[in-house]
Amino acid sequence: MSSSTEVKVQAGTYGNMTKPGRSGILGLPMGVSLAGVPVVLLIVGAMARGWFLVAMVIGFCGVIGAVLILITRKDGRSIYGRTMLKIMQKRKERAGKHVYLAGPTGRTRDGAVRLPGLLAPSELSEHTDSYGNRFGMIRVVGQGVKNYSIVFEAYPDGDELVDQQRVNSMVAHWGGWLAQRGIEEGIRGAAVSVESAPDSGLRLRRMMAANANDAGSQFATAVAEAIPQEYEGGAPVLSTRITVTFDGKAVDGSGKDRGVEEMAQDIGNRLPVIISGLMDTGAGTSVRACTAQDIIDHTRMAYDPTTASQIEEARAEGGTGLSWADAGPVFALDAFDHYRHDRAFSKSWTMYEGPRGVFHSNALRRVLEPSKDVLRKRVTILYRPIPAARATELVERDINDATFAASQRQRVSARDAQRRAAAMKSAQEEAQGAGLLRFGLVVTVSVADPERFKQLDKQIPASFNQARLRVRPALGNQAVTFQSALPLGLVLPDHMLLPDEIRDWM
Repeated sequence: MSSSTEVKVQAGTYGNMTKPGRSGILGLPMGVSLAGVPVVLLIVGAMARGWFLVAMVIGFCGVIGAVLILITRKDGRSIYGRTMLKIMQKRKERAGKHVYLAGPTGRTRDGAVRLPGLLAPSELSEHTDSYGNRFGMIRVVGQGVKNYSIVFEAYPDGDELVDQQRVNSMVAHWGGWLAQRGIEEGIRGAAVSVESAPDSGLRLRRMMAANANDAGSQFATAVAEAIPQEYEGGAPVLSTRITVTFDGKAVDGSGKDRGVEEMAQDIGNRLPVIISGLMDTGAGTSVRACTAQDIIDHTRMAYDPTTASQIEEARAEGGTGLSWADAGPVFALDAFDHYRHDRAFSKSWTMYEGPRGVFHSNALRRVLEPSKDVLRKRVTILYRPIPAARATELVERDINDATFAASQRQRVSARDAQRRAAAMKSAQEEAQGAGLLRFGLVVTVSVADPERFKQLDKQIPASFNQARLRVRPALGNQAVTFQSALPLGLVLPDHMLLPDEIRDWM
């Protein structure tokens, strides 16, 4: 006699995400509260001189200015932020900085078609790791920035026909892989980019031609020849790429660049460990580092999606022969709400508010699904692991900030209590070895007709409802956001004038 017991594994829930920031008086940001200090001093000075009417006017204007911040917020932006974006866009257009022309008739001196914007000074080289495998390395050097990025090609298993226990294990291993990036020295960021595009039909035609048999019947031959014509394209092509960006500054604190050769040797020795750590995360068992030619071809397809079929065919016949100086667009226009590059129009949305409650491992399923009638759809999650040395300081600061925010009210609300509990839990998990990181999300859709954006403006934000995320168009920053979503390892905060500590206050 035998008996069996069925164990049902529950789907894991995830959450405890908080938006970085410092709380000020009456729920205002800390930066706004500090900006009110001069207003208070002016009021006190005016009252000391007996200018009561002037003091009342100053106080009234200060109150109106603070109230406008709270009541005019749209997509996370106040009226001041939206106005400033429009002003900066007009200044950019008057200066002609919103148009990029390259090639023989462009503005580049050598007639090259380099990447625009922050990636203009980038360099691409190819090296071998400790196992003899080739990998491409992108070097971006600017004012205070010396970053080196590696791109990995992944082939995810997905969650179809996978039991819940395996799904929970993959999510846990992915969290451990990200936490390990914060423990390692010199990691500036990581990103995962999932891109979908229509199938060109080239793979189907090549497969049918390679398996053709002249000994078959006339009917079978006719059917085999009709299949590629009838089914020109199959399922959408999905590609997943993971980027890891390393800090190339010298370890002695001088800020000097370590150089390409030294960084290539250091990264090459670490690549096998990084790749092996991805095996149990659901990234697949065939993760490999992209070569320099892979990076060039994928970047060129991103800037001109209409060349995807030609590039795919050339790669199947021996290679495209493109160089890094040929990967950029010939023409690009950075409009206020979209980005035009060569023969395509792109629009990017960025996350401005994370999930307040719990979510499941399949929360982004709708977001990652291919969209119809688009040339390319790219969903990129950006990670910035916080070094373990700073993690303790940040979680303690979150506890103090949550306590201060609750003390501003006579009655503690449920949200304030939940925020403090989340901060306490983060501190406990960090003390047990958990990692701490910042993350963001960018969705970029490329189309042939800009009229398609009228539908996408509703479809893209609605696809995030299940994940409880809120996204907004990257107004006035479409070109930069487009580059940040590419799997090229661009870490935007490293190129900003204000550090994280000051932006959190604002």
